[in-house]
Amino acid sequence: MIVDELLLERVARERRFDARTVEIARRLFLGNEAPRKVAKEFALIDKRIYAIRAEVLKQVERYALPEGWSEVTLRGPADVVKATQAFFNRRMRDPAADASGPVAGEARQAAP
Repeated sequence: MIVDELLLERVARERRFDARTVEIARRLFLGNEAPRKVAKEFALIDKRIYAIRAEVLKQVERYALPEGWSEVTLRGPADVVKATQAFFNRRMRDPAADASGPVAGEARQAAP
């Protein structure tokens, strides 16, 4: 399971990890450091490091999207983002709707 910076920040915020625990998790997941090395540097037993790793992974699994889903972030002109969101919301309400339907403000042109 991949844990990126944004996901780690979300876990830390929701679990209310202290700064030291966040740093340990950051080094484990983002720095890809060995748990024993991190334990030694933070003067902790290995078991505590593995517990932090397990807790982060448990939280990350809760955020996982269902099979076949993906996530997207939109950046662009506000009107384009708004139209795209409206189209997405319509499609989520009625997944059987035609995907080639008009997007907000667009009209289908009649064939000549």
